[in-house]
Amino acid sequence: MKFISYVFFFMGIAGFFYGYETGNLLIQTISKPIPVIVLILSIKQRNKYSKLITLALILSLIGDILLAKMIDKFLFGLISFLLAHVVYIFAFLKKSKRLALAESIPFYAYGVILFFFLHNHLGTMKIPVLAYIVVITTMLWRSFVQRKSGKLAKYAFYGALFFTISDTLIAIYRFYEPFNFDREATILTYWAAQYLIFLSTTRKIIG
Repeated sequence: MKFISYVFFFMGIAGFFYGYETGNLLIQTISKPIPVIVLILSIKQRNKYSKLITLALILSLIGDILLAKMIDKFLFGLISFLLAHVVYIFAFLKKSKRLALAESIPFYAYGVILFFFLHNHLGTMKIPVLAYIVVITTMLWRSFVQRKSGKLAKYAFYGALFFTISDTLIAIYRFYEPFNFDREATILTYWAAQYLIFLSTTRKIIG
């Protein structure tokens, strides 16, 4: 990613936090998608993996917009991110199709624990949230399986891990109980996740 791309990436982050701290919803809404837009424009379309990551980022971008506080279409945003995770799964399968069922156990165990922790608070959202948890834990598992498939493949796993952390934080403050700096922690881990997954499409870290 070029230097100017990093400038716009961090300008988007700074703009979002300025809007958040000042209560300016318009600046928040405009700034929030900018980091992901930068990543989309920075990906080199070298192979099917890169193309799938691009598609997942586009679906994430749609989710970003739908989840913006000014728009707040939570269910549709959830669906958009669910589809993004499905595409990430297919991307990671391009790197490794090894079954590795035993390696899936800790990831699905985490999903089960999270769902049962939340299920009394989900109301009509039980089925959508369950579907989302199944998909994101599958995404995390497949990112783990492919982590040794290339020089930068490990960054996809790190990104998927940050994504899972971010989505867990959203679930906790949305359905269970808000906590100090919940939005800040959620968005920062989300941007870290997308950036790290983006890195897995590159040939080197900087450039």
